[in-house]
Order: sequence, then structure tokens, then C-alpha cells
Amino acid sequence: MAVIPFLTADLSYRGFVSLPLITGDLNCETCTITRGGLVGLVLGGLYPIILAIPVNGGLAARYESAPLPEKGNILTYWTRVSKPVFRKMLFPILLQTMFAGYLGSKQYKLFIKALQLPEPGLEIQ
Repeated sequence: MAVIPFLTADLSYRGFVSLPLITGDLNCETCTITRGGLVGLVLGGLYPIILAIPVNGGLAARYESAPLPEKGNILTYWTRVSKPVFRKMLFPILLQTMFAGYLGSKQYKLFIKALQLPEPGLEIQ
């Protein structure tokens, strides 16, 4: 469970940002920053928390360390229990989002700079 968020975030970043940049489907810096930031937000910040909720619930049920909800209000129970976690994770999630957007910006600028270089073997006069 600890490796899955890292792998999905990396593969998604490559699929949504890096590959479209290389193939020419993404040619706008703002779009690159937005896509990078969204991948960082959803798959780098929210996805690990969403994965942790059922694992923690299963552990609480197995070891009876927390009172479990009644059958009718499971969704409201998990929402109420998860609110403090989301509040504490707000800064790391925002940091992850900004860092992924920054990486998207840097990758776009590097790609544009690479496209403007002359081909190897040609002399510049």
C-alpha cells in the first residue's frame, strides 16, 4: 500500500504531462502546469489518503481499537472521522500540488529549449 501511490503518480505524470509534451499534443505552458498540478493534487495528495481510509478501518475492525459505525450511516461516519486527517494534510497536499506544477513548468521550458537547439553535426556560423 505504500508503493502504489508513488507508482500511480509517476505513471500518471508521465502519461498526462511528459508523453503529451514529447508527442506534441501539449504545447501550452499553462496547460502543462495545470496538468502537472492536478496530477500532484489528485494522485500525489488525495489518492494516498483515500487508500489509507479503508486500510485503517480494517485495522480498527480487526483489533477493535475504535468504535465502528452502525450499518445505516457508514458514509457519514467515515466523512466525520476523515475530516481531521484532511485538515492536517492540507499543507502537504498543497505543497505536492505546487511542486508538481513547478515540475511541469520546468519540463515544458526544457522541452522548448531542446526543440530550439540545432541538430548535432551542423555548424553554427
